[in-house]
Order: sequence, then C-alpha cells, then structure tokens
Amino acid sequence: MARMGTSGEAGRDPFAPFREAGPCPSYYIGRPVEMTGEPVRFNCWGMPRLHVISPAMDSRILTVVFTDVAGSTRLYARVSDAEAVGLVREVERRVREALPSFRGAFVKATEEGPLLTFEAPADAVRCAGELHRICDGLARTRRTDLFARVAIHSGEVILGEGDVHGNTVNLAARLLSLAGGCETCVTEAAWAALEAADRAGFTDHGPEVFKGFACVTRVWRKSHPNPFLESTARLQTMREADAPVWAARELPRRRRYRLVFDLAGATGAVELAEGEMRMVGGAPRGAMAVSDPALSESHAAFAVVEGVLWVFDLQGASGLLCRGRRIHRRRPLEIGSVVELPVGTVMVDGGA
Repeated sequence: MARMGTSGEAGRDPFAPFREAGPCPSYYIGRPVEMTGEPVRFNCWGMPRLHVISPAMDSRILTVVFTDVAGSTRLYARVSDAEAVGLVREVERRVREALPSFRGAFVKATEEGPLLTFEAPADAVRCAGELHRICDGLARTRRTDLFARVAIHSGEVILGEGDVHGNTVNLAARLLSLAGGCETCVTEAAWAALEAADRAGFTDHGPEVFKGFACVTRVWRKSHPNPFLESTARLQTMREADAPVWAARELPRRRRYRLVFDLAGATGAVELAEGEMRMVGGAPRGAMAVSDPALSESHAAFAVVEGVLWVFDLQGASGLLCRGRRIHRRRPLEIGSVVELPVGTVMVDGGA
C-alpha cells in the first residue's frame, strides 16, 4: 500500500491523521494492529475494540445470518400485541424446525429476528429462502403484512457463552441495513462459495464500505415475492439501491486517480490506485491526533474498485454532496467531480 503524499502549507496533509486501509481491517493511522488472536472491532475512527476471549471460547469458520422480521413493528401498530407476538414467535418456531435440514444453528432471538449460523454459505442462502417462504405463507393465511430481511456473511467466528463474536458477526449486522423488505443480501465472502444454482436470482449490488470497517465489501442481493409488500415501493427501493452500479458501468476505467483536497484550510493532493482506499475523518478528542477538530464531523472513504473511483458516506449526519445532490451511502465519481464535505472539498483529477 503506497503511503499518502503530503503537500500544502508546511506539508500539512489532512489525510495523515486517519488510518490507511488495506485489504482487511488490520491497519489504522498507517501502522498495523497487533493481531494476537482477538477479533478486532474498529470504530469509525479506526481505533480497535478488542473482544475479551475466555478459555471457554472457540473459533470456527461459519456463515452468520442476521434476520429482521421487517413487518413486525408495523404489525404491532395494526393488531393486538398478543397477535403480533404470536406471529413473530410462529416465524421463529418454524425457522427452528427447518434449521437441521440446512445444517444451521439457532444462536439467539434478537429484537429484529433470529440470529443464525451455518456450516456453509449455500446452507444459509437456502435457509434464507425458506424464511422468506415462511413469512410469505403467514402473510397469505393471516392476511397481514409480514416479511423478512436477511444478511449473510462468512468468516471466522468466536463461539462461547451462548453467543457469537468477532468481525464476521459485526459486518453481517451492518449488512442487514442494506436489505429491503423480502430481500437477502450476501457478501463476497459468502458469494464465492456458492454454486450457480444458489446464485440464481441475485443481482450485483456493487461495492460498499461499512462504518467501522477499513475495507471494501462487494454485495449481492436477491428479492423474494410477498403478496402484501407494495411492489411499486419495492421496485423503487431496488432502483435507488442499484442506480450507482448502473452509473458505474457507463464510466471509463482508470488504474489511478488523483484527489485534490481543500479541507479545513489545508490543500494538496494524494493519488489512489486500483485496490486502494483512503479514509477522510476524525477522532474523539484525546483518542488520536487530529489536525483540525472540524474534521471529526465527517467520515468518508474513497476507493478504486475495478477501475472506478467510489466515494462512501460513512456517517450520514453531516452528509456529502456531489453536483448539489446528497450522496446516499455511495456514488461512483468521474474525472472533474467535486465532493463537498462540511469542512471542505475533494476534487477528482486524472492522476499521473
């Protein structure tokens, strides 16, 4: 990973206080985190949070599935609490019954829905399909709006004390925010192990950078039918989510880009090559050196993925703008684009 160059007055580089991003979240502020077996959880400032692992805990490669019985909240507003609880518990009961045939394990019930683990990604994808069928069947027979959102990710998982821990679990939880009603989202780690039959129906959602993780994650998504979910609303959601990918397909590919910045009074430029990512953000006072307190108000990532430069909004509260429009989660950038942050701008140049 090439180091970021410095320029501007007195060599100030506003990118310097922030972690460098490699292919996995194991670097912050340009130096590696000591990996001693503990799963490292990064917060949005790149500082590691370590899980304390007791001798009773063990680690395995598993597929983690987060679910959200998405209609349950609205269900409570329309029917009695007893009826709503009964429906949600019925979903959980049927999922438990189906798990053995998919080599799955029930970890715990969360506020959103069951947290599950599987021996292989294919088992998880097939069980996700069964969960959608369960919700679809209940929606039809009970004549009510009940559907699920599912997130699937594979990797090393720490087992112990009746729960699962680690970066794999944390990323799967972040992934759930992408899934719409009646949808399943799968990361590239799980996707790579799927056969053609299990990949059927999925579409390429493209790259994502999740807050707290210094890496680009490729995501695929699949929609499942539900008779009571408004088809127009679902299609609109899918169009909005897929629009950045369609836009990226029309852009010319480049191996290198140059980011010209004017942030918090510092100016200069850095280059970004294929497979590299740079974070723009700050930290809580006292956690690490920050050149300007205003930088803590925004967090974004710039990454080159398959020849296209992307910007990712990791915070959302302050917001990023491009061509006068708010960037929702991510956007591919063309030469000449200017990204507006609360503390300044970053312009895209062609590079060397």
